[in-house]
Amino acid sequence: MNKLQFRVLYREFLFRMVDLELLSAHALGDSQKLLGQFASLLITMSILLALPALGFGGGTQAMQVFLPMSSEHFLISTTMLVVGLFAVLSWDSTFPTRRDVLALAPLPVRPRTFFLAKVAAVATALGIRVAALHSLSGLAWPWALGRAAPALTAPALTWESALPPAGAAEMRAVMDRDLKHPLSIGALAPGTDGGVTIGVSKFGVRRVFSFGTARNDSIYEIGSVSKTLTGLLLARMVAEGKVRLDQPVRELLPDGTVAKPKGEEITLLDLATHHSGLPGLPRNMNLEGQLNPGADYHAADLYTFLKSYGVAKRADVPFSYSNLGVGLLGTALAERAGMSYAELLQQEVSGPLGMSDTVLALSEAQQGRLIQAYGRRHNPVAAWDLDALAPAGAIRSTASDLLTFLEANLHPEKLPAEMAAAVRSSQTIRADVASGQHIALAWIQDAWDGTYWHDGAISGYTAYVFFRPQRDYAGVVLFNQPSDAVPFANLVGQHLRQRLAGEAAVSLTSISVPASGGLVGRLRWFAVYWITMAAAGLFIFCCVLGVQGLAAQVLPRQWFLRASSILQLAAFAAIVGVYFMQPIMATPDALMAAQGRGLLAWSPSYWFLGLMQQLGGSPALAVLARRAWIGLGMAVSLTAVAYALSYFRTLRKIVEEPDIVPGARGLGWLPEFGNAPQTAIVRFSIRTLLRSRQHRVILAFYLGVGFALTVFLLRSPAITERILDTASANPWHAVSIPILASTLILTIAWVVGTRVLFSMPLDLRANWVFRITSWQDGRVYLAAARRSLLALSVMPVWLGSAALCLSAWPWQPAVAHLAALGLFAILLTDLCVQGFRKIPFTCSYLPGKSQVHMVILGALGLLYFTLFAVKYEREILADRGGASAMLSILAAVAVWARWRSVAEAKDEAAWLRFEDAPADEILVLGLSSPASIR
Repeated sequence: MNKLQFRVLYREFLFRMVDLELLSAHALGDSQKLLGQFASLLITMSILLALPALGFGGGTQAMQVFLPMSSEHFLISTTMLVVGLFAVLSWDSTFPTRRDVLALAPLPVRPRTFFLAKVAAVATALGIRVAALHSLSGLAWPWALGRAAPALTAPALTWESALPPAGAAEMRAVMDRDLKHPLSIGALAPGTDGGVTIGVSKFGVRRVFSFGTARNDSIYEIGSVSKTLTGLLLARMVAEGKVRLDQPVRELLPDGTVAKPKGEEITLLDLATHHSGLPGLPRNMNLEGQLNPGADYHAADLYTFLKSYGVAKRADVPFSYSNLGVGLLGTALAERAGMSYAELLQQEVSGPLGMSDTVLALSEAQQGRLIQAYGRRHNPVAAWDLDALAPAGAIRSTASDLLTFLEANLHPEKLPAEMAAAVRSSQTIRADVASGQHIALAWIQDAWDGTYWHDGAISGYTAYVFFRPQRDYAGVVLFNQPSDAVPFANLVGQHLRQRLAGEAAVSLTSISVPASGGLVGRLRWFAVYWITMAAAGLFIFCCVLGVQGLAAQVLPRQWFLRASSILQLAAFAAIVGVYFMQPIMATPDALMAAQGRGLLAWSPSYWFLGLMQQLGGSPALAVLARRAWIGLGMAVSLTAVAYALSYFRTLRKIVEEPDIVPGARGLGWLPEFGNAPQTAIVRFSIRTLLRSRQHRVILAFYLGVGFALTVFLLRSPAITERILDTASANPWHAVSIPILASTLILTIAWVVGTRVLFSMPLDLRANWVFRITSWQDGRVYLAAARRSLLALSVMPVWLGSAALCLSAWPWQPAVAHLAALGLFAILLTDLCVQGFRKIPFTCSYLPGKSQVHMVILGALGLLYFTLFAVKYEREILADRGGASAMLSILAAVAVWARWRSVAEAKDEAAWLRFEDAPADEILVLGLSSPASIR
């Protein structure tokens, strides 16, 4: 191998890893300055990534386990995003091109030298990207992650194989086997005070059993499971005609408690389904330093809060869990019945169902069966006594009583007629909770299997109950330890559900995370961090290269040229989409899903999170670490084979590669767009974008930014609420800020991105072909450019928005929004063609400096101001008069912008320009000083 040839080729290939025509610093393409811009951008990102490490550490045991994992996963995901996007941008620079072969084939350069120089350039570019991205974060985070931490016990969060569906009589043996390794908090281990009571019923057979310090008849506080009893209490009073579901809660309260609002007001159904818009707890409730919070919060305090807060209901209120709401519901029902909530519960629910141990205040005998609760530090804690909020979480009960309650829900036909009707009503789905979940009267239903469930936590007690009418089984789990990141009661409840159904079950075993800290520990984490980030970047880079190389070997050359651009855009969409759509925080639910068999199990970022844990000495996420090693090996092997074959099998074919793939026949379907020159220009613009890979990549960048913001909005409604101080409606069922903002952002991104492409030439020869037409009026060419922009950008996004809004929303606000969106898009189009004196894709240009950072900052600003704009639009759409005024204003502004652009085109004599003229410069010779000027 000739070393001089290698060095020259290596340097040339390294500076061409990104297309200089797309991102050059100047028209001449200064490669070194380009790399400097990329490095500065990545170093800026590294500074932002490093800042959270400064305050990292501490917290509860759950935080010490899952917070580091979340930070690690975020860093790994961001690394894969950045490297993946660079791999897409260097799509046509990584493999040999026609230019390479034509320039080097006549020279005495061996393919081996060519190949090794290219591989070295690719490896260097990859290393520079990872090193620059982690230049500061790669110092701060290993130091933070390697801090001193004690040994911890954590849940494995893995899955056990499915077994045949278990019956109630077999469940004790099943749980004896599955609980032989205590869970994370070790509460059931010998010598601890943990106790759990489990109840199971299936096909009429019931069993109650316990572990640890608990007994079968132990009494627990059941926390928010109380809400399901309050829901049945509401259904009972509705069946008796004492109240209505749609009745305003104000009517049940003492006279003068709260004023009647002008518009809609909160109903009893809103309170029972958590769609009232009330906060989780009243703001006048003192929780600081209270050993028994809520005991001194009485009905008078609740009414004082309501008087100031009001009972008005905002439109399209989403699900928002509220202890205050259910507490108010039970208090209002007691007011209507003229008795205390405890007396009403015994009269309407616990008494008729024979639940003698289900009470608020315990008798002396029952007090002796109340199991001691413990805090997070395993210290004894006292039971809580709620007053006004008792209906939301103050009920005490046993596993046997709750099993009786669940069996009544399984078989309401066995109950008296009035009670049966109330039970069925309490199970009727009333609203949505989240994707795949609905809510009845307090009961939450999982849509995928029809199971109703609820959990609870209060003081040191936790609970989980469920029933599935279709399979005739139910279960109860009561525990005397508080909730942590993985509540034991919920985990055991899920396990019970899965064993009763015969499905793969979440594991109840635990793992031991070793202690860390010291200088050696921190040095080890430096190595672990950099190895993991390099491996994650190498994997995603090899995946992109491997797909491209495999397609080049499998497809005929002409087919590959057509498919290459599609694969490039698909890779771009996949990398951005996966990053924003997968859960970034490594929550217990996400980790269980990643170690299972669902979609998240195919997320490479979670694989490398497992690899990082393994390299750090933790046995956690071993399943994911194994997938990371397998995936990395397959990606590197595939890329190595495809890369080698691209040099030793396809070099001769590349010589015949055209600059642009010929268009397919049969494109006469495009309509007329005005007179002949206008139609020709618009059709030329459409076909250019369809055929040019370079232009599609640039458009994909702008659309990717818009798409990322859209996914962010749809997946983070809480952030929208925080920014705007408003409640976001369910985007798929009511006019919502996320959808309104998403359609607007995508419109702006598409129009602006397409307008940028118009100034980037594809075929300069086409310019004189269009200029020899007899049309000298600039308005003809302006109309052609404007119609090209409308056809390529406005129509696709507007049609997609129309399909979405008309299918998801009521037609009146949907039509009004689409009209406003269309007018805004027309206005934006006219603003974009202001001063545009060219024929799209045919004129020379001066690229100027890369403004990638400005695009990112502009996108963040666009997101912020768009949210405020659509907030007022949603309020306007609720009023027909306001919607008409908004459309009139938009139409008037659009007409003015159109008139102005046409007037400018008519007045200017030499309308068309072949290239941008540089700004005039005034050179000062400096021959005189300001003082000498008179």
